[in-house]
Amino acid sequence: MPGLSLRSGKIGRLAVQFGLVFGLLMTLAGVAMYFFTQSQLIANVDQSLERERQRILLADPGQSGPPANLPGRIASIEASRAITDKGHVLFGPSGAPLFGRISLPLPPDGYSDVSFRDVGGHRLREARALVIPLADGSRLVIVSHSEVVDDLREVLFPLSLALFVTAILGGLLATFLLGHQIASRLQRTISAVDAIAGGNLERRIPVDGLDGIFRDQAASFNRMLDRIAALIASQRHFSRNLAHDLRTPLTRLLGILREGENAGLPAEVIPIFERAERECSSTIRIFDALLRLSEIEAGHHPTALAPVALRPLIEDVTETMEPVLADAGCQLRMGELVELTVSADTDLIMQLLVNTLENVALHTPPGTLATISLMRRGGDAIIQIADNGPGLPQDQVERVLQPFERGASKSAAGSGLGLAIAQAIAHFHGGDLSLGDGAPGLTVEVRLPALQT
Repeated sequence: MPGLSLRSGKIGRLAVQFGLVFGLLMTLAGVAMYFFTQSQLIANVDQSLERERQRILLADPGQSGPPANLPGRIASIEASRAITDKGHVLFGPSGAPLFGRISLPLPPDGYSDVSFRDVGGHRLREARALVIPLADGSRLVIVSHSEVVDDLREVLFPLSLALFVTAILGGLLATFLLGHQIASRLQRTISAVDAIAGGNLERRIPVDGLDGIFRDQAASFNRMLDRIAALIASQRHFSRNLAHDLRTPLTRLLGILREGENAGLPAEVIPIFERAERECSSTIRIFDALLRLSEIEAGHHPTALAPVALRPLIEDVTETMEPVLADAGCQLRMGELVELTVSADTDLIMQLLVNTLENVALHTPPGTLATISLMRRGGDAIIQIADNGPGLPQDQVERVLQPFERGASKSAAGSGLGLAIAQAIAHFHGGDLSLGDGAPGLTVEVRLPALQT
């Protein structure tokens, strides 16, 4: 039971623990009730024995102390009752029975539980006894052998046990049902959070069927999501507009620089114009990447998803990027490529692969070997790009997936947007991108939901 989880719609350890505590408390309450009831029965019997003692030892008129003819008093009392639940035995100072219609060993003084037989009978019966020491050393024993009390004692334990079991099972069932209801309501929140973590900022917690604190919690959470979505949308809108507005004058500046370069300037000035032109082009590419990243993350990329065979696509990208890595002193080869199809935008998947491979060319030393593979894992297609370069420290893995972040080398090459765009493309297709230690080197894994063939 401890392994049950909310994700399966079932209860977890908290509900089980609560149920066990509830069952333990009910058991303790049942045990306490059993002993309390039994003690009350014993107290009632003891009170009846005390009343019998007072009746038997009541002094004769004009005298003090016990009656002179104690056996006669006992016989008279017994004869006056049509039905009696009391038995009497008078033991002499030597401990021998002198009078009585029941047979039993002499019990200790005071109250005690005893076993006795009727005179001439063979059945052993249980009863409560009161032993009263008398002045002459003899002892009067009064025995209460109520059949009702005996029957009640016999019924009390199984009845209490049945009540305990019923209460425990009922409590556990109520606990499990409560836990299941709580779990099913929390599952709505978990599903919404998972969807939002996957990039769906439009997802909200359904409030239909919820009431009380659960409805208030869902409504509060939805208001928070509305606010977060509005802030993110505002940020993306600002970034997109800023990138677009800055790109336009830079494009005009690039055109001016090219005109100046072709205007017959002195030879010593031309290299300056060429450097300025390269810097403008580089800055424009950064703004283009920002605009592309903003569109993909916002889900506004103009695309029509269609079945895409990954193997030929990877082969084409490998053929295109092999010279690029060779220029950087690196090598690129293809590993195992299985036949897999995904629902995707071909251009975006190509952009993802190009960005990842450019990352190898920009941030690994000459002599690095990169291998691109395609495999199936469950219902997913896994594109793996592994290199034998220096890799990344574990504390930098998450950081380099953020925009404008690069490894510890702080290489001047690249804008720090390549992996961020690749990750956004993977999320756009319902997958993800992760970095791992290749021991040596870095392993980039792209997971995309595969289509059934």
